[in-house]
Amino acid sequence: MTPYYSLYFHNIRKLLKSKGKNFAVLGHLHTPRKEKDFTVIGTFHEGNVYEDDQVVAITDVHLGIFDYPNEQMEKIKSILNRTDKKVIIMGDFFDLFYMTPRKLTEKYPDIIELIKQRERGGGLVYLQGNHDENITRDLNIPSVKEYISGDKLFFHGHICDPLYTLFPLNVFQYIRSKLGYRLHWLRPLYLKFHS
Repeated sequence: MTPYYSLYFHNIRKLLKSKGKNFAVLGHLHTPRKEKDFTVIGTFHEGNVYEDDQVVAITDVHLGIFDYPNEQMEKIKSILNRTDKKVIIMGDFFDLFYMTPRKLTEKYPDIIELIKQRERGGGLVYLQGNHDENITRDLNIPSVKEYISGDKLFFHGHICDPLYTLFPLNVFQYIRSKLGYRLHWLRPLYLKFHS
């Protein structure tokens, strides 16, 4: 295991201990992984979804970067419409680095409204990711940093990522908060390495 992942997994376990929980479910990392005390879901664009007795969770959909075919958009809507379990959007559902809030609202009005309706009704929780940490401000979708269901702690994994935790004043998040969706010119590069 690389030093990066050793530190990343140490940070996850440290967060679990601080919250008094035994198990974590997180996104942010692209490759699914199961450990005794945490599960990394992996990205939705690779078909990954987490489900247990109480929740169904998706992460890293990145609407605004990825253009999904109709059948995957229907799968997204199907998950968001689940009423038998709490739906958890675990961050980076929308990508506010690469598409402005106005363009997201124009392109995905039905998805945005569905999320707002489900959240108001208590059937959905939206967790902030590093690509949509301003989701409440930009799209008026209420969000939180973490969610607890039973003995499980749900969060978007960037809060344990060494690149975010090692820099004083959280340099990356500061830059993103200032530049936000003005990073759209990086989209082709992002797609090259994440598709």
